Amino acid sequence: MQPTELLTTLLVSIGYRLPILIALGVALVMLLDTPRGKVRSVAMSALALLLVVTMIGGVLSALPLLLVAAGKYSSAGSMNTLLMVGYIALSLMEAVGYIMLAWALVQALRRPQAPGKA
Repeated sequence: MQPTELLTTLLVSIGYRLPILIALGVALVMLLDTPRGKVRSVAMSALALLLVVTMIGGVLSALPLLLVAAGKYSSAGSMNTLLMVGYIALSLMEAVGYIMLAWALVQALRRPQAPGKA
């Protein structure tokens, strides 16, 4: 694999995840000015978890490319099972993050609002 092909593939992988990373970052910034409490803590933890899972997923997707570029074809083939287990674990962690976000949203929507605030 040529260095330009490797770089192009890595940039496409980063470009694929960049909108998600930006959205999670914006959501974290939006939560900064909300009142402190359990709901805010859970929501921030969920967003941080989703951010970390997205970044780890990017690293896992780049790992086989780096092994192939280094000429370690046997290592890349044998890592397939480990990578699949890693992707399953990341999917489970992502599901937990979404459940945490949904819980925080439900709790925030159930709270009574003060009169005059819409």
